[in-house]
Amino acid sequence: MLDFVVRLLVPAGVLTALVYYFGYTRAKAQYEYFGVDLGSIGFSTKDYLVRAAGPLFTPLAAVLVAGVFVLIAHHVLVFVLDRLSLRWRRVIWGVLAGGAFVTLIVGAIGLYNVHWPITGPLFSPVALGAGALLLEYATENALIRGAVPDGLAAVLASTRALRRGLLVAVALVAAFWATAGVADRQGRSHARAIEVSLITQPQAIVYSRERLRIEGRRGVQMSRLGGSTDSAYAFRYDGLRTLLHTPGRWFLLPTDWTPDNRQPVILLPDSRNDIRVEVAPPS
Repeated sequence: MLDFVVRLLVPAGVLTALVYYFGYTRAKAQYEYFGVDLGSIGFSTKDYLVRAAGPLFTPLAAVLVAGVFVLIAHHVLVFVLDRLSLRWRRVIWGVLAGGAFVTLIVGAIGLYNVHWPITGPLFSPVALGAGALLLEYATENALIRGAVPDGLAAVLASTRALRRGLLVAVALVAAFWATAGVADRQGRSHARAIEVSLITQPQAIVYSRERLRIEGRRGVQMSRLGGSTDSAYAFRYDGLRTLLHTPGRWFLLPTDWTPDNRQPVILLPDSRNDIRVEVAPPS
């Protein structure tokens, strides 16, 4: 089954496309928090791939840890079942299959944007994947250990390939869904961390030959520079912090930016002689 998944994802750059999407989702959630459209930033493919490391690591680590506990639970269950009668084995496998089916249905309902009141956004994809895996586990082990009536066993054995194909498909959907959710949450969390620590970030001091008329933003102060009339810059702006710097452009935030006032991000070019941005320690 693992070989089938690898052969499905690796060709034609499918895996790279998935990683790119998770990086894109994370960046989109982060900068949308400040009202910045990703199209105005101009990230490269490499930028998105790097940003996908966090969203990929969290689900992968969770799956590996869960796998250890599942393996232990499997051995304990087999040890107990080998000491029970056939009747009780059938009851236990039936309960496992029933619980797996209910979990699978709950996860499938979440595909229609149903929000469960006592769960987080990862509940539905985890339920979908776990339900599919547990249902196949219960079915296959009941077959192997003779806990299924002969007629039903023949039907289940004949559909083994179809079941496993559907299992892989559902598991991939659940993994994609969960990882995209993690990427979105990490992006928003990073944005909130920037907001909270904005006052402690290095300040961006803007010098301009012409008046930029951004001093009306909360926390932004303008001062006229003295000196000779042929000075390169006539205005200085303080009270700004750097949100992002890309080749050719600065994205600046007023120090007093909050989600409530939602002041627009200030975009300044980094390729003009009449505007200069200097980064300095927080005052």
